[in-house]
Formats: sequence, C-alpha cells, structure tokens
Amino acid sequence: MSNTTQWPDESVFDPFNITEETYKMVDGHKIQAAILVPKVLDPGTAHPLIINIHGGFLVTGHSLFPTFFSPWIADLAVKNSAIIVSADHRLLPSARGIIDVVEDLEDFWQWTRSGMLEASLHRLAPGHSFDLAKVLLAGNSAGGYGASQLALSHPDDISALAMAYPFVDPQDPIFLEGPGPDEPTILRFPRDQILSREVAAAWIEETRKAGVTTKAGAERTPFCVAAAQHGIFYSLIIDNAKLMRPEFLPLERLKAGARLPKKVWILHGDRDSVVHIRTSRAFADLITERLPETTLRFDVGKGEDHAFDLHPPSWETHAPGALDFVRDAWLKT
Repeated sequence: MSNTTQWPDESVFDPFNITEETYKMVDGHKIQAAILVPKVLDPGTAHPLIINIHGGFLVTGHSLFPTFFSPWIADLAVKNSAIIVSADHRLLPSARGIIDVVEDLEDFWQWTRSGMLEASLHRLAPGHSFDLAKVLLAGNSAGGYGASQLALSHPDDISALAMAYPFVDPQDPIFLEGPGPDEPTILRFPRDQILSREVAAAWIEETRKAGVTTKAGAERTPFCVAAAQHGIFYSLIIDNAKLMRPEFLPLERLKAGARLPKKVWILHGDRDSVVHIRTSRAFADLITERLPETTLRFDVGKGEDHAFDLHPPSWETHAPGALDFVRDAWLKT
C-alpha cells in the first residue's frame, strides 16, 4: 500500500452523535460498544441497525478507530437513517487467545437483544428505536472474523452480511507459517523494517501479562506484521492456550452445517498481502455448495491489496452496484 494513501480520519464520524456503553466487565475492565446516531435522523420511526465489528489483526483498533472505519458503512447509515453499533472486544494477545474474542462478541450480541441497547438509544435519542427486522452485520479484515462468527450463530436474526477481505480462516498458512517464498511480506513492509522474531515474541508475552485491553492504535501494527511474517501469529497469538475447536473456525462451521443470512456480500483484493483471497474463495465455495438459500455476491478487486475499500471512491469501480445489493437485502426493498 502506498505511503501516500489517505486513510479515514475523525471526520468519518462528523455526521453522528456518539456515545459508548459498557456491555460487560472482565477483570474490572469495561468492554464497550459505541452507538452512532446520525445527527439528521428521520423522526418517529424505528431505525435499521448496522452492527460493525472493527478490524486490526484482532490485536489493534477499537470500535471508534477511524483508520479502520469503512466510509461506506457510515454512508449507508446516514443515507438510510440507520444507527450503527460498533463493538469493542478483548484484543489479542490475551490469556486464552481467540476464544476471548468469540466470547466477547457473543456477549455483545446478546446485549443488543436484551433491551439494554434500546435503553441506551432512548437516552441518546429520545423517541427513537431500532427495527431489529433490518439488521446489517458488517466487518472488515479481522472484523470479518467476528462478523462471520456472529452470522453463523444467528443467521435468522441478520438481514445481510457484508464483509471486506474477511479473516475467515485463522489457520491459513500465512498465519501458521508466514508468507511463502513467492508471496509478499505482510502489508508489503520492507524486510529491513520488520521486527525480529525474538522481539515480536517478547512483545506478545509482555502484552499478554499486562492484562485486558480493548482499545489500541497503529502502534501495535509492527508487532502484528512481525508475528505473521515469522510464522508465530497463530501459535502465540490466536491459539496460545491450545484451546482451538472447530466452532472457532468459520470454514469448519460451514462444513459442519451452520447457516448464514440469506444475503452475503464479500469484497476482496486479489493482491491482498495479509488475508489471502484464497480464504474468501474457500468461504464462497462452501456457501455455493452448501447454502442454496443464501445469495452470495463476491466482488474481486483486481490488483488491490488489503484495506482498499477504506479509500473511496476507487474501490467502487471493482464492485459497481454492490452497495445497492447490500442496501436492498438489508432493508428488504
């Protein structure tokens, strides 16, 4: 990715009034979700809901980290008088690895259905409510892992699933062993700028011992890159506690018979240097083979690397009409 790339900044949140609410506590640490309500909101109606799961290797970012917040999600909310709820979760490395993320996101989902989310909205925007028959679940990169897991667990409660370069296979060779000899470095980092295996491993251990963290910025990215590049991302970050089970793997869940919402959109660049497009293709193939009731739209960004949808409008040239597909599925028009 070019150093001149313009990433989203805080202005992506300008159209919204925002509050954060705690949906659970872990070891005295608040785990929160952000509620983003458009400043211009249709009065007297129940509003469609967008649930957003943030990206960041499962290691960095948070619910309101602008760099990873896709402008197309914000635009869908503003144009359709919809409310976004964006979840934090425990960041890795953590005590139990990926199971902590899965557990948090399921607790978040239950919180959205418990009446507590509705009560929070009433405080922020009195007189407004959610239309839980119109739920769009979105996630990019690592957020695609969380989104796919929730979608597989609650397919009948979600109108549409939208994911960009989703991390649907934690056991892809890149995360088990590092990139192959013919593959680029992670995020195309210059080799002489990638931290050593020893430095990355020491940071992982130190960070795990520091306890629960749910918000971090780009300062963690070099450690993520090094861990993946040196083939220790899976063993030391994702499954450090050796607790991996098939239910933590979206591809395995599909193979075992789990379902997805009726409409699914996937966007992925064919030169992705972090989440290889082969993983989305495997996910798409399973949908096609096993879920005839699910309509899949799979758009490939020719020549595009990771996170290319964060730079509008260029990504839309690879997927004309994609957001119309998502909107129509979500709002059931």
